[in-house]
Amino acid sequence: MNSRLQPDHQGAPPQIRPARIEDADQVIPLLYQAIGDIAYALAGEANHDKAMEILKQFYMQAGNRISYRHVTVMEQDGLIAGILVAYDGGEADRLDQPILDRAGRSQDEKYVLVKETRPGEYYLDTLSVSEAYQGQGIGRALMAAFEEQGRDLGHLQVSLIVERDNGRALMLYERQGYVKDDVIVIAGHEYNHMVKPIQ
Repeated sequence: MNSRLQPDHQGAPPQIRPARIEDADQVIPLLYQAIGDIAYALAGEANHDKAMEILKQFYMQAGNRISYRHVTVMEQDGLIAGILVAYDGGEADRLDQPILDRAGRSQDEKYVLVKETRPGEYYLDTLSVSEAYQGQGIGRALMAAFEEQGRDLGHLQVSLIVERDNGRALMLYERQGYVKDDVIVIAGHEYNHMVKPIQ
């Protein structure tokens, strides 16, 4: 199944739920939609099809940053309308190790993984809404779910990064109480690291 499929409008109520392994074919295109070039750095592979297959394999395994265990989905009309990927910032190095240790991973410096988060943060790695469902409040609902997950896990602060030239997203996050506290460079792009207290 492809995330670009049009909704079938069967009237099933929207549901936020933990991702499942079988969601992979819908989740990976949404992951790529959100992270762009970072996908190639994660995969350590320049070929698009190979990179997507590598990401899919990591998604289907536990113990890495894009594992289905770190993904929450919004299911609507029987399709994955949006995703979020989140984890404890203190676990980032451990979660990146399987990605870095993958046999055949390119050692080219353009695929270096930059640390995006810090200990003490519940980190929103990725938020993505299918084009067919944009403008329906799904991103806002997933953000609320992310912050609730952080509170439930006992975190005092949540964090995310947003590309510096993405003014629309930057304004959205600022309106929701996020404040820029750093700038990092990933895959040649500058990102604002933003934080928000949640307790």
